[in-house]
Amino acid sequence: MRTILFSLVLFSALLPLKGQQMPLLEDTLFLQLTVREEGGLAIADWHFIQPEAAVNSPITVHELKFSDAALSIRYHLKRPEKDFYYGMALCLKDARGLFHYPETWSVKGDYQRIKRDFEQLELTWANALEEGLDFNRPYLLILTAQLYGDLALLGVSCEKRPAFTYREQFPNYLGLAAGVGLIGIGQAFKSNADDDYQQYLKLWQSGSPNDEARPFLDAARSKDDTYKILTITGIAVLSVDAVGYAFRFFKYKKKVRQYGKYCSEKRTPGSKPLMLQISATPDAGGIRAVIRF
Repeated sequence: MRTILFSLVLFSALLPLKGQQMPLLEDTLFLQLTVREEGGLAIADWHFIQPEAAVNSPITVHELKFSDAALSIRYHLKRPEKDFYYGMALCLKDARGLFHYPETWSVKGDYQRIKRDFEQLELTWANALEEGLDFNRPYLLILTAQLYGDLALLGVSCEKRPAFTYREQFPNYLGLAAGVGLIGIGQAFKSNADDDYQQYLKLWQSGSPNDEARPFLDAARSKDDTYKILTITGIAVLSVDAVGYAFRFFKYKKKVRQYGKYCSEKRTPGSKPLMLQISATPDAGGIRAVIRF
């Protein structure tokens, strides 16, 4: 009976989370933390576990300090794309491998829907010394940044990899054909203009009347003007087409990078299942259940 009742309560708790938005990205930063005592005050002695990972992480920690029982973390986040926003989470892992999570009410500051002022953020665990930290013991402080947003704002869908096939390039091929065609027709006019001019020179040198030779000169000039107009127009069409192709190609490459960043095979948004983590502390009476999602 107790098992059935617990299952019903757990199902009721998880049901509202079913439609909750999943993070696009999740990055975790690990810090080694030891609480020291100096002059009756708690001092945070900390360093990065993997300095190279800290460089690549979107989380940059500047300072850890205690104020009474509260642990404050001053940090900044890498600015996201579009209207994306961050959510922050933290926990401690002690030397025994047990995790300590702050009570919901004790987390203060910048940790939910962080959309602006990414350079000056502060997260506070209001009673860290009372909930999980002891002096002179090593802890692993785990900071997790979860990025949320709508990929549609980027024009990217995880359902379909961005493509730049012949179909997408068809307008550029039309522009290429039009530009080359105009230049080709212009060359035909240029050839006819040269023929007319040669005919004019032949008649003029042979002493033919001006009325007989002049029409060939006028025709040559007219066709030469047409040749220039067609050639310049063709070059302009090719230039615009090349710029358009380059713009669309770089836009495609950007979408491919975004697709690889947000829609990797190992982790597709929406594919991460809910996980129930149950931990027990030997010197505390009871069991703690943590829902990770």
